[in-house]
Amino acid sequence: MNKGLVSGLVLLSLGLLCGILLSVVNHFTAPKIKEVEDAIKYEALSGFYTLADYDISEVEGTGDFGTIFILNAKGTEDIQAIVYTVRAQGYSDSQKVEMLIAVNSDLSVENYQVVSHSETTGFGADIVDNDFNVLKIDDLSGFDAVAGVTKTSNAIKACFTLVSERIAADLGGGLSE
Repeated sequence: MNKGLVSGLVLLSLGLLCGILLSVVNHFTAPKIKEVEDAIKYEALSGFYTLADYDISEVEGTGDFGTIFILNAKGTEDIQAIVYTVRAQGYSDSQKVEMLIAVNSDLSVENYQVVSHSETTGFGADIVDNDFNVLKIDDLSGFDAVAGVTKTSNAIKACFTLVSERIAADLGGGLSE
């Protein structure tokens, strides 16, 4: 038998075995990873609002939007705030900058927090807790970028821009469509 054919079959078998093992590991770890990610998001949410004061529902976003949290006044359908999980490409190619941006029904920005990134330590990673001077989601003219970390600043501004382009439709009932 041809040695090349035998080697090819061995490599194919090893590849299939590794693929199956990876699939099994992912099956067991994916729910735990999602649980940890959700815990981080709810911890950030509780820093923005007193969660016991609201009925909270979740909608899964599309594209660069992850989970969207809708905060209604207790026992009503009145939307008091919407908190977006949104992502944009920063300097790192391996992971987008992911933020939670909390917007009140009057379009004021309650708060925001970067929840995950892989930006460079000493540069982009160090600016994620900055105050970017965004007070109203429909007015990003005062956005304060940080000199020297243009790509990370642009990613954070892109997150705010995505939310500003979407918020009016969502407050007008777009989330339930």
